[in-house]
Amino acid sequence: MTNAQLVSIQWGIFLSVVFLLPQLVFRQLTFRGATITVYASMLFAATFLPVQTIPPHQPVQLVPFQWVADTFRDGRIAFDQMTLNVLLFVPLGAMLLFWGRRTIGQAALAGYALSLLVEGSQLLWANRIFDVDDLMTNTTGTALGWLGALAVVKVHTRVTAVPQEQPQRSLAGVS
Repeated sequence: MTNAQLVSIQWGIFLSVVFLLPQLVFRQLTFRGATITVYASMLFAATFLPVQTIPPHQPVQLVPFQWVADTFRDGRIAFDQMTLNVLLFVPLGAMLLFWGRRTIGQAALAGYALSLLVEGSQLLWANRIFDVDDLMTNTTGTALGWLGALAVVKVHTRVTAVPQEQPQRSLAGVS
């Protein structure tokens, strides 16, 4: 993990606390509200903080799967970045299944839309890069989060299901 990624995590934790405190003070804190607040804070911190002081070589990257070539050229950093992009959107997919009752297609579309909003904003903010690979990995992360949440629901349903009693057959009519 790079220094910039660690700083982003620290900023995300700080912002989460800042935004959770008023909810706690005014007794408006719910599990759903806290989850969304922490996720939004971490998403903002991961995509916009820390502010870059050195402008990127190219502000737009439109070549799909460029991260593969970057991994061979730069080593593991590009692969780690792609993996973190997927993981960053997994909670969104889970939240859309649990609380939004969305289908996988709707969840993937919402993940794509949010990712497009973030990537578009990065063109205007902090010398970041609009990256088509980020759109793909973020959308994939949302779909994987939805599928993972569905698997959890299915397993939980099976484990907690009350077994149906089998009707007893009467032996009175058997000779």
